[in-house]
Amino acid sequence: MYPNTFYRVSVKAIIKNKEGQVLVLKENQDTWSLPGGGLDHGEDPKSGIARELKEELGIKNPNIKDVATVKTFYLEHKSAWLLWIVYQVEVPEQKLALGNGVTDAQYLDTSALKHSEDIFEQMVYIVTKDET
Repeated sequence: MYPNTFYRVSVKAIIKNKEGQVLVLKENQDTWSLPGGGLDHGEDPKSGIARELKEELGIKNPNIKDVATVKTFYLEHKSAWLLWIVYQVEVPEQKLALGNGVTDAQYLDTSALKHSEDIFEQMVYIVTKDET
């Protein structure tokens, strides 16, 4: 078998406001992450990010652009690897509707996360530092 090749694949979105801040959210945790989540088996990645944006934030009709980056990282506490496929996404102005488990969502300058000790906040900074 190939145990080192298995990853949890997630699709994530970089969504910016007019000021260049990035939309982040807190979902079932006290730390920031990019919108998005796990890709279902056999699901097209762009369909997956559209589904996640609707479920988490009530976003309809996102304009999903190119892949901005692909990153892998290891979660010590779960002994598992994660793979993020991160898309540039534009959304029409609309009020956000927080979905199940989402406790907060806001636009922020991700440089504020540069020195975070949380792996998800570190990843938000890493994947957006060249974008902001």
